[in-house]
Amino acid sequence: MSELNTYKPFNGATKLGESYLLNQLEDNYKTFFDWGFLTIGGFINVNIPTTGLYGGDFHQLKTTETPGYKLGQVWQSHKKDWIWETGIYYNDGYFDNNTPNNITGIYVNNTFLPGPTGVANSGYHINYPLGQIVFDKPMPKNAKVELNYSYRWCQIYKDSSDPYWKELQELTYSPNPAINQPKTGDYSISANHRVQMPCIIIESIARSNSDPWGLGSYEHIINQDFLLHVFTENSHDKQRIADIIRLQKGQCIKLYDINKVVNSGVNCLNYDGSLNHNRIQYDGLIKDYFWKSSYIQDIKIIDMQNKNKNLYWCTLRITSQTIT
Repeated sequence: MSELNTYKPFNGATKLGESYLLNQLEDNYKTFFDWGFLTIGGFINVNIPTTGLYGGDFHQLKTTETPGYKLGQVWQSHKKDWIWETGIYYNDGYFDNNTPNNITGIYVNNTFLPGPTGVANSGYHINYPLGQIVFDKPMPKNAKVELNYSYRWCQIYKDSSDPYWKELQELTYSPNPAINQPKTGDYSISANHRVQMPCIIIESIARSNSDPWGLGSYEHIINQDFLLHVFTENSHDKQRIADIIRLQKGQCIKLYDINKVVNSGVNCLNYDGSLNHNRIQYDGLIKDYFWKSSYIQDIKIIDMQNKNKNLYWCTLRITSQTIT
């Protein structure tokens, strides 16, 4: 059968299901900030045992009631967004082994179950973004589930996929007694509905313009603005994050093509938050799946407020310039 000669009026858009400029920029800027904070020591290692200054054990997980699972299947830590990247090294001038903990398995009642799948009678998978161990079968509520892990000091969210109906969670540095209350408190809300601080929420806004790139070409120089909403629990962290972001003005960021990454099956995480065996990290994606470059033309602080003693925030506007 010969192909129908269909008139196609759209320029540059060939498939409805693909992601174009806005989605590409959002995904890439999130990954850029995630990777950037890691390389300057933006991770906290939790080893067995780790006791908090305000009580509680950071290395112990507690069961939580999660829709779609039986009680005893899902166990979570007080901090979500566990680090899965490998090969990260940070020299702070004092220690020579500052690397995030690699989760090699978990301990259940002092018995080691190797990760990422466990053993026949105690199978599980690891949900890195939500900071959870999900067992195939429920474990007793009084079981002792422990592990060595690392979490991101600053969590990065996209407004398009993480809308504002999520709840900001305070005092996550104090896991006791809140995490031990399965039916009350912040931890009774499922992890995918909680935003922990410090954090940055990336929001695309209706502030954009484009200019022709060259004669006889459909390409344009597109200036697209984003808002970065920074939420912290103290003024020092707020100002530190704002300063780090402002220092990126004038930088040219390499973007990877998220369409090719997904189609090639090298995306980092599976749908359930577990690791994809064929994953490629950020430094490899921008090399092997390079798409375009984005120039950070301008960064401005447009709002800075304090709500109360446990909530500080500011908003920065980034103007990115991309030829597309």
